[in-house]
Amino acid sequence: MSWEPEIEKLFSITEGEVFERATLDSLFKLMDSGYIDSFEFPISTGKEGSVFRAIYKNKFVAVKIYRINTVTFRNISKYLMYEPPRNVKKNKRSIIFAWALKEFNNLKKMYEAGIRVPKPIAREGNVIVMEYIGTARKPAPLLKDAEIKNPEKIFRRIEGYMEKMYKKVRLVHADLSEYNILVYRGNPVIIDVGQTVSRDNPMALKFLQRDVKNIVKFFSRFMNIDENEILNRILEG
Repeated sequence: MSWEPEIEKLFSITEGEVFERATLDSLFKLMDSGYIDSFEFPISTGKEGSVFRAIYKNKFVAVKIYRINTVTFRNISKYLMYEPPRNVKKNKRSIIFAWALKEFNNLKKMYEAGIRVPKPIAREGNVIVMEYIGTARKPAPLLKDAEIKNPEKIFRRIEGYMEKMYKKVRLVHADLSEYNILVYRGNPVIIDVGQTVSRDNPMALKFLQRDVKNIVKFFSRFMNIDENEILNRILEG
């Protein structure tokens, strides 16, 4: 089966964005393997990559594509400093492939540990296929844009996920904020876990402190929270 029409559709919905040959190869492999049937529309677009809604076996999925040639390493270099990818060539394509694999593996670890993240489905090169979070009409909003009906419930869920991430999975998100948490059916869903670091990383505590600070700052508009108390609860045990 020829997948060129779907790639052409992808070009059209991204207003002619040019995808690298390696990206196209990854997309063709995922479509040939049956993980992507068709593309629908962009969910989000950023400096490092874009996320699209697609169809997989009559169900919606999210397809995350990391850019290779235009990605800036300023945002990811600090996370790679103490945990460089093993057996990876020092070129953009190899590093971005390793970054996508890291995110896919992190999603799998967190999902299996009971942390609410999009369920990972498949990964090829710099492309990840994962569970779509949202309704048929629209994707779930980011925490910063969501209508917060029960802030304490959402905050406690996020706190619990941070604690489980640290104690059970031995990871720190390292970039957690209202910009990478979705709210779906009144519950938080953690996203963007490529930069996640090991608990043994020399920068892990600093990153965790920042994560807690960001979340407390956001929810402080709804409730009184002791930042140090939350941090100590995550660290204890």
